[in-house]
Amino acid sequence: MKEERLAVLSMVEKGIITVDEAERLLKALNETAVNDKEESVLSKAGVNISSFAKIAAEKAEKMIDDAKPVVKKAVDDTAPKMKKFSERATELTNKFVNNVNKKKNSDSEDEVSEDDFEKGVNIMPLSGTESNTTEETDNKEEKE
Repeated sequence: MKEERLAVLSMVEKGIITVDEAERLLKALNETAVNDKEESVLSKAGVNISSFAKIAAEKAEKMIDDAKPVVKKAVDDTAPKMKKFSERATELTNKFVNNVNKKKNSDSEDEVSEDDFEKGVNIMPLSGTESNTTEETDNKEEKE
């Protein structure tokens, strides 16, 4: 950089270029120097990032390799338990469905009769003057 600047000054001294032309050349040299520095910094950063990425990838691969047997053992230990759980859940679901179907069938076949009700029991209290029990109502009906 220093040599280029001296060459430009020498050309001005010899009358090869004007002062204005020399000024433009020196500015261009300065811009080139700044760009070269930026490029150098970026290049070094790129090398460092690349090195870091390589180390991180190697460590990640090692962690994955170390984890493989642990994960395989966990899967192997869990698989039979999950199979039993699945079989038991299926069994209970089928039992439930069968019970529901039986209940539906028995409900549709059975008809409600007087024997299904107990005398003298109110499921819901009657309002106002209708507070007679079923037994009182039955007694009145018998008297009539």
